[in-house]
Amino acid sequence: MFNFLSRLRAFWNETLTEVFVKASWPTPKELLDSTLVVIAAVALLGAVVFFCDFSLSNFVQLATKFVR
Repeated sequence: MFNFLSRLRAFWNETLTEVFVKASWPTPKELLDSTLVVIAAVALLGAVVFFCDFSLSNFVQLATKFVR
């Protein structure tokens, strides 16, 4: 039981050291820039998916109209 607690304590201390000492956190400017890039990429990808879905839907409707 003592071995488990000492290992758990060591894990916790190493985790805190990783998060608060060794990690490099972005500045507010970097965070804003990254957020804007992600929003733009999601909007662009959404527009591409919408265009593909709209085009394929119209193509299927046109193709099924000829079959009827």
